[in-house]
Parts: sequence; structure tokens; C-alpha cells
Amino acid sequence: MASPSPSTLGPWIYLFAGIFCEIAGTTGMRALLYVSPELSQASATAGIVVSYFLVSRAVERIPMGLAYAIWSGIGTAGVCLLSFLLFQEAMPLAKVAGIAFVIAGMLAINLDKPKPAPQDRN
Repeated sequence: MASPSPSTLGPWIYLFAGIFCEIAGTTGMRALLYVSPELSQASATAGIVVSYFLVSRAVERIPMGLAYAIWSGIGTAGVCLLSFLLFQEAMPLAKVAGIAFVIAGMLAINLDKPKPAPQDRN
């Protein structure tokens, strides 16, 4: 099996870097809230701005619906998990099921790719 070329990996790197920035900015917002409200807002703003920039680069080559589903789904799951681990927020079964449904939805969107249209031979 051939390894993916950098040109096919690039958009995915942008997408996952954008997801990381969104999670980091959101988590930083909560972590810094009581230390410095200004730094908390700066963390959130910087994370979201950089995240949107990176996702905008990703959707140049990845279908927007797919990229957005992955970005928002993994972002939501990541923030929930970090909130549980870092801030001892509740993780009831309903929340775990919700995250599982989000992941299942992302998989369904990714697996249901349309077949390419046949090329004209004129």
C-alpha cells in the first residue's frame, strides 16, 4: 500500500490542527477564567481565530460538510473529555452516549461518499 502524498495529507493536517486549536482555546478559556478573565478571553479568541483560519485552509480540498462535521464533532468530544479530566465535570451515561452518537454521525457522513460521475468521452 502506497503512503499518502503530502498534498493529500495537507488539508487533513490543517483540519486536525484547527481542531486542536479550538479545543486548546476553549479549555484555556475555562482554565484561566479564575486566574485572569482577560487572559481567559484572549485564549478563547486566539484559539477560535486560529482554528477558523486552519479549517478554512482545510476546506479548500476537503468537502465542507465533512470537514465541519469532523471539526465540530471531535471538538465537542475533546472539550467534554478534557472538562471531565481537568475540571472534574460530570460525565453521566447520557453525555457519553451523546458523544458516541456524534462520533457515529461523523463516521456516517464520512462513509457515505458519493461515487464519482462517469467522465464524458467526447
